[in-house]
Amino acid sequence: MADYHRVHPVIVGSPLPAQEQANKDKQPPSATHGDKPLLPVTAPPPYAPAPLRAPRRKRHSRCCRCVCWTLMALIVLVVALGATAGILYAVFRPKIPTFNVETLTVTRFDVNTTSMTVTDAFEVQVTAENPNRRIGIYYDGGEVKTFFNGTELCSGAFPALYQGHRTTVRPLITLQGETRLDSAVAAQLVQQQQAGFVPLTVNARVPIRIKFGALKLWKMTGKARCDLVVDSLQAGTQLRIRSNSCSFKLKVV
Repeated sequence: MADYHRVHPVIVGSPLPAQEQANKDKQPPSATHGDKPLLPVTAPPPYAPAPLRAPRRKRHSRCCRCVCWTLMALIVLVVALGATAGILYAVFRPKIPTFNVETLTVTRFDVNTTSMTVTDAFEVQVTAENPNRRIGIYYDGGEVKTFFNGTELCSGAFPALYQGHRTTVRPLITLQGETRLDSAVAAQLVQQQQAGFVPLTVNARVPIRIKFGALKLWKMTGKARCDLVVDSLQAGTQLRIRSNSCSFKLKVV
């Protein structure tokens, strides 16, 4: 005989069988608010972090390459300039020219004791010697000044000229000026003239260009200083130079 499922009658208000009661207990209770059922509360979806961007390596690598190439170019340029300077020095053996004040003539020297003003004019003959065999020198003008104990007496222009290899030039420079002296400097000037020992300083600042063969280099500044002691400052006479000490320096502009 076929098996038939047994149906148990259930009386309203009677307790449920044990199996059905267990299944019902497992179900989540539905939320109600008064007479209206509420929707079941669902858990929020898990947080998904934003995807990370890949680092821009191409731009950084390009910048590093540019920096490396720039540094390499600078190093090559410095090495090339150093090698060129070394070759030029080995071939030409450059020497600094020498300067000297050969003669100093006072054409005017008037002292106004009322205003303590000195009006003077000098003629200075400078000797410049170029001892180099293969180097020429261009003198692009310049300025020459004469001082007495730090006080400027007169000034003038250095002539523009070219000096060849192993030659000596003797430009004649005219200096003129009008200076107001204080009482201390005026007293020192009178005292030194009476003693026959007047200290003077002749300064020259001259722009110079060096010529290596057919190559003319950049402009430099030549600075000459001559410390002199003369016997007097009498106008119309060539002064007797008792002491003469000169120096010359070159400075790259």
